[in-house]
Amino acid sequence: MDFKIKVFRFDSKKDYNEYYQSLEISVDKNLELKNLMQKIEESLEDFSYDKNSFGFRINNKVIFHNIKLLDLQNHFGNSLEINPISTKYAKKDLLINKEAIFNKYKPLLDKFTFLSEESKSEFKKYILINLISPLDLDDYIGDGFVMYIKWMMIHYKDNKKELLDSISSLESGAINSISLENMIYPSDNSIDLEIKSVQSALLEEKSKFFNRNKFAKMISLVESKYKIIPQDSKK
Repeated sequence: MDFKIKVFRFDSKKDYNEYYQSLEISVDKNLELKNLMQKIEESLEDFSYDKNSFGFRINNKVIFHNIKLLDLQNHFGNSLEINPISTKYAKKDLLINKEAIFNKYKPLLDKFTFLSEESKSEFKKYILINLISPLDLDDYIGDGFVMYIKWMMIHYKDNKKELLDSISSLESGAINSISLENMIYPSDNSIDLEIKSVQSALLEEKSKFFNRNKFAKMISLVESKYKIIPQDSKK
């Protein structure tokens, strides 16, 4: 099985601009994505990616799991463009600068005085999920952060209202999420379901305090914004 591949290259320590390297790889059709990535690593000098969780894009679809090459070929064909999950936060090739993103959220996390530093660090596990959506983190709180808030509500039940308040903004909060199901390969709606459950909790909580018109506006925003975006949209 032959693949024509373009791979994103960038090193934040020495490169000013990103660039792509092209290569052709022949690989046994019965193997898996991890084997293809190993061949790419062997073919390129000083190439970096996350061997455990992947978390990069192939032809603009986010890949988190090892998949069979036959499935890869059937879905994408033989021409592959491989990018980090977000070029904006690329650190080294397909690796993401998670620390930079974590530091972006640290002031918000520090407002939760009931959280231990260990609990705050748990957010790092959700950072890649923040980057699936094309919505910019300056405009939207991020799906990963919303899922993190759900995790905290389980462990800090007495602080539920404070946690939900952090994602309640009409302009940038959880209600602005859009469906991720078709941005991931294989298609997966598990994140969508998690976000919907948090949105429901948020609407239930806010209905106790909002006037009827404002509550109706929140529901309308959820219904209008939680949709699939065109597949050719790029981060």
